[in-house]
Amino acid sequence: FLFNTLHAISTLIHRDPDAADEMVAQLSDLLRMTLANIGVQEVPLQQELEFLRRYLEIQQMRFQDRLRVVVDVPSDTLDVRVPNQVLQPLVENAIRHGVDASRGEGLVEISARTEGGMLRLSVRDDGPGLRQDAVNGTPARGRGIGISNTRARLRELYGPASVLELANYPAGGTLVSLLIPLRREQPSAAG
Repeated sequence: FLFNTLHAISTLIHRDPDAADEMVAQLSDLLRMTLANIGVQEVPLQQELEFLRRYLEIQQMRFQDRLRVVVDVPSDTLDVRVPNQVLQPLVENAIRHGVDASRGEGLVEISARTEGGMLRLSVRDDGPGLRQDAVNGTPARGRGIGISNTRARLRELYGPASVLELANYPAGGTLVSLLIPLRREQPSAAG
């Protein structure tokens, strides 16, 4: 992501200096947020979405009209604790394998839902979907660093109580869903 952003900035410097300047400012804000949360394992979903929004602003400048993002997150899920920066690599994969893989506009949908005592976070793209492994018919994608690291983080934080599902979406594209225990942010005590 960082190298792609720096490349996009270097491309914009001569063509559209104002846009390049704006992208540098957005990247600076994103890096500041990252540094402020080093070592933090979980954050409220609202904070995670704010980080993701800043990331998506940079991607929007990069892809312009080719990237359409839909966020469907009910307000009653915003205080649920989620792994810090868990959505960014999933959305980056959706952009890379979905939007980047198509010539026209690409869609990325991010959603959250409570299911009993669990939170389901989903990221869907409308790209070509997962290729099936010729040997056993399982998805050939999903073994990369982003998905592997996310699986490992979920196991570390939640043990067997978490699930990461990767599948072709029936209407086309790829769907990644995380299922994690529902833990709400505790209100801070007023002093």
